[in-house]
Amino acid sequence: MPIVARPCHAAPAAVIVAKYARVSTLDQLDGFGLEDQDKVSNGWLGRHPEVTVYDSYVDEAVSGALESRPEMDRLVVDARQQHFNRILVPKVDRIGRTARAAYQWAWNMADLGIHFISVTEGIDTSTEEGWQQFMRYVTFSERDWRRIKERTVAGRELKISYGGWPGGPAPYGYRIEKDAKDVGGRRKRFSVLVTDVDESMVLAVAADLIIDQGMNLTEACEELNNRRLFARSGVRWSVANLRSRLYSETIHDGYVVYRKTDRGNGKNHTRRGDDGTPVHGDPVKIGVPPIFSVERAAQLMAALKRLGFQNGRRGNAVYPLTGRIHGLCGEVYTGAGRGTGRSYRCKGLLKDPSCREPHFEADDIEGAVRKELAMLLEAEGCPGGLAAERVGGLSGDKEKYEKRVSEFTTRIAEQEHLIEVRIPEYVRAGVDPAVLKASIAVLETELADFRKQRRFAQQWLEAYTDHERRAGNLVDIASSIEERLQKLTLGECKEVFDRFDLKVVPGDLAILGKPGGRCAVSDWHWTTGTKVPPDPDDEQWGKVLEVLRPYFTKRHFMSRYDIRLQLEGMLHRLRHGLSWCDMPLTWGPVDPIRERQLSWWQKGAWPEVMKILDADVTGVGAYRRPTLPQLTVTGRFRSGLLGEVRGAVAGDRDKQR
Repeated sequence: MPIVARPCHAAPAAVIVAKYARVSTLDQLDGFGLEDQDKVSNGWLGRHPEVTVYDSYVDEAVSGALESRPEMDRLVVDARQQHFNRILVPKVDRIGRTARAAYQWAWNMADLGIHFISVTEGIDTSTEEGWQQFMRYVTFSERDWRRIKERTVAGRELKISYGGWPGGPAPYGYRIEKDAKDVGGRRKRFSVLVTDVDESMVLAVAADLIIDQGMNLTEACEELNNRRLFARSGVRWSVANLRSRLYSETIHDGYVVYRKTDRGNGKNHTRRGDDGTPVHGDPVKIGVPPIFSVERAAQLMAALKRLGFQNGRRGNAVYPLTGRIHGLCGEVYTGAGRGTGRSYRCKGLLKDPSCREPHFEADDIEGAVRKELAMLLEAEGCPGGLAAERVGGLSGDKEKYEKRVSEFTTRIAEQEHLIEVRIPEYVRAGVDPAVLKASIAVLETELADFRKQRRFAQQWLEAYTDHERRAGNLVDIASSIEERLQKLTLGECKEVFDRFDLKVVPGDLAILGKPGGRCAVSDWHWTTGTKVPPDPDDEQWGKVLEVLRPYFTKRHFMSRYDIRLQLEGMLHRLRHGLSWCDMPLTWGPVDPIRERQLSWWQKGAWPEVMKILDADVTGVGAYRRPTLPQLTVTGRFRSGLLGEVRGAVAGDRDKQR
């Protein structure tokens, strides 16, 4: 009994096709490039003049194993609008190189009443016979793709076995050169790692700065950058980058590990199975020529350990606004750790010359953007509808996918019953064993295919459930906008910012506080709300001296500077939110004023001075420079229309709300 894996519709009166072609590097090498594919498709169109072509879609240098490709995605959008009823491909493997990718796309299109025509195999999936052919060729296509992958991996393994470099960029300090070696009586050319003179020199200079001159990593980075000995990409050295290079296994162990399993899940990670082991083989150590002697490498490691060598990156930190804050220098801000907290810094800081744009504390700017997004949603009106519109939907029909899973489950049970119960009955009835063996092989192949297709359908339903969860979150947020936005986790916050494609542009940065150490006295005034009193009159100054005398010896009051004038300078700085470097010389040299205020604070005298001057009665609030500039937040609404809101300066936000 055939299983209906997708609906079969009567052939439409007019056939309108979308031409699709895809080419990857392997296809180009195999001689099936875009020109060849175009000839095949155009030949079919020439034999069917009654067919209308809606548009052509071409994915260049895109793997057929991917379930999302740029031109394929554009085709899907047009398919939802029913612009055509057939998709014309030159070969089945253009639809997808893996069974999952091919089935997923074919099912989703069938749910819209759109079917595939594959010219080379003569397949039209609108018929049951065409669908059965399609399933067979999809299996062949995946086997062929896996064979090519295995051949590629085997070639890499062979290179590694005789000391070659399998691929990818060389580790820092090395470059790739061609070499040759006799393997099995044949001369083989392959790539090897050799020492790079320039990069090795940079590492040697860095080691000298740390070992012999006693610099820490920050100082070593600054010195390298001053000498214009930049990193491989031409950017200035950062502490994390230099630290990683100096701690590399190539320097200390004389090898590089291929297929590392501890590189996270980024672009260059090693593909791992469910048990965490590499899919394409165990990690391999490839020997490299030494850059340092064993003794020098040991000295470097000891120096790094004395510096408290740690990796400052925190893999679990989430930065929802990475790439969404656009600096005035033209670069974007990315997430970065600062001490124990999170912050955003401009990528222009790594250039030469540095853009010198300030860091933004992550909690501050993320909170401000949440508020501006709430204002955007309210300004657009009907926020729930907007949110639902931005969510969109997955390609495919949930009910039909559930039906597929149910039908596959039934067919699998029937097939298992046939193999486990009926076949033994035929054996007892005396049917030829050779015939039964061949029948069992066919049944088991069909059973494996049914299980695979059911798994693909179940995976789509799991993705749909997750999509619905995120969609529900977004609509819930829109119904109680600001309150819900503030309660989001960082991961959920990133999803929301991505959905609305937010762009954040800071305004005037000159109003922000200068970077540097925090002033304990200023922090105390801000935290406690203690006001800053006016300058003391003669009577008040006498009381101040009485308060100070128990804390200090007579020598403290025997100063070449006017202590009363210095106090007035301290109060002026607090009233106006000045940094010490911005203080005018009206009250005398700045450093002695700063040192005297610090000594009063450390001895515990400062709060007593504020109390005796009736600060909370006669004073004004200590001015706090804003931590954020004015932010212009732009979001994408109503199928591509932009919305924009310009927020107040951080320090003025609460006054406006």
